[in-house]
Amino acid sequence: MNEYTLAKCIICGERCFVTGEKPRDRFSADIVRCDSCGHYQMYPLLTREEEKDEYDNDNTVRFSNIAGGSDFESMRIKFSEWTSEHVSIYFNFLQDYSNVLEVGAGYGFFMEALNKMPDRRFSIEGIEIGKFRLENFVGGIVHNINILTDTIPNSMRNKYDCIICIHVLEHISNPVIFLERIKDLLKPGGTVVFEVPNINCFLSEISKDYKRFMYLYEHCSYYSTDTLQLVFEKAGFKTTNIHTYEIYSIENHCRWVRDGVPFINYNQMFMPDERLEWINRIYKDEIGKQGKGFALTIYAKLN
Repeated sequence: MNEYTLAKCIICGERCFVTGEKPRDRFSADIVRCDSCGHYQMYPLLTREEEKDEYDNDNTVRFSNIAGGSDFESMRIKFSEWTSEHVSIYFNFLQDYSNVLEVGAGYGFFMEALNKMPDRRFSIEGIEIGKFRLENFVGGIVHNINILTDTIPNSMRNKYDCIICIHVLEHISNPVIFLERIKDLLKPGGTVVFEVPNINCFLSEISKDYKRFMYLYEHCSYYSTDTLQLVFEKAGFKTTNIHTYEIYSIENHCRWVRDGVPFINYNQMFMPDERLEWINRIYKDEIGKQGKGFALTIYAKLN
């Protein structure tokens, strides 16, 4: 018999039950599952004060023992492979648009790399709220706007034909309202593309250590294909495509299975010798085809 909590699903509002899983960085909290739509989320959620401290200082990334340092240059090293991988995934897609907005742009590494592409046909701006990230931002034009609480400037309303948001939605405590407010930034007929972690990833199946590791207190939500599509539908979007792909390398997966830990130096996405990269690509492509990649991506338009 399920043990129910006071938690209400942040997507559909129905009651949730305790799964027995806990975030690795706060054992006093629980991972709960909605009895109606099946959404997994954190309970209790961060308070507003905790959210502000987390995002102003980038605590989880900068001060964990796997970050390799807390200063700006350490963040650049940490995100180097992540940036390279995401530019290769999304650049050609973004070429079909004119005005792009990245919501939750971090330090601007993704924007910086896109702006350096010699044949780029689009302009890109960012939105970010984290104090440390804004102080060190390298991506070009960035707006300090909290989508949930701040008024959208008239100069930004209906300006962008594409909004991209990479690993942000899982941090949002009210995702439906967040997505509804993002609509004000879109041109008529505009597209949004959101990437989040996939709760049904292959690595969580083959490594119990990783499954425990993937639950973080700063993550409000843990999306599956069905619940990610549901939250967009509730916000008034129509899904045009949804799929998974694997970011991390076969070497990284083997280390999780063998040792139960990630790579400390963050060489996690590509092989150490490029002559082995073909093996890595076949492995990652197959996981994506099975719908079990680490990343879950949705493409959607306004209904």
